Amino acid sequence: MKKIALLFLGLMIVFMGQAQEKKYSDHYYKRVAQFQHETPITEEDIVLLGDSLTEGGEWSKYFPKTEAKLNKKGGAIRNRGIVGDTAEGIYDRLEQITPGNPRKLFFLCGANDVSHDLSADTIAARIEKVLVRIKQECPKTKLYLQSMLPFNESFKRYKKLDGKTYMVALVNERLEQLAKKLKITYINIHPLFLEEGTESMNPQISPDGLHLKKEGYAIWSEAIRKYVK
Repeated sequence: MKKIALLFLGLMIVFMGQAQEKKYSDHYYKRVAQFQHETPITEEDIVLLGDSLTEGGEWSKYFPKTEAKLNKKGGAIRNRGIVGDTAEGIYDRLEQITPGNPRKLFFLCGANDVSHDLSADTIAARIEKVLVRIKQECPKTKLYLQSMLPFNESFKRYKKLDGKTYMVALVNERLEQLAKKLKITYINIHPLFLEEGTESMNPQISPDGLHLKKEGYAIWSEAIRKYVK
């Protein structure tokens, strides 16, 4: 009986340890594992880093000429977005990116941080932590900070974003200040996605009020094209 009890206790300790270690979604860990099996990022790559908005983009297809030029040197446009990711989650997976010192890196996140009831100052501080680390570990990487995109509460799809449309402007104000502080390029794409006369996502380019249809990605890719080249 004593051996059985000890075995049970050992299994409980292992189980509890695994539960404590799992900070993020199953999808997060699947994507991280997928990245681990891909060719490591190199100095010839351009990385798009973020959450579901980034993951949903077919970035190499949006910039075929740039992709072709990168391919000739062994590089590529790399999608490092993960659905549901936050600034904290992105920070925790930078070891898959920064050792490669990519040529350029485009960063966007914030919506999931807002859904976690964080203040604009806290969100900006967490994003700053990510950016500072990238700058320290990849001093040659050209870093671009993109504004948060708007969302549209009228779809009523994301309860944790209800009543928080105002947060986008607050976070973006701080991100613009942060970009100046860190001397990196800020790309304000937020206005391009607004429904006319509102602060909400244009419902014509979103399937659910948060994510983008192909028309939305066409707008986004055109907005950053000159920086990607």
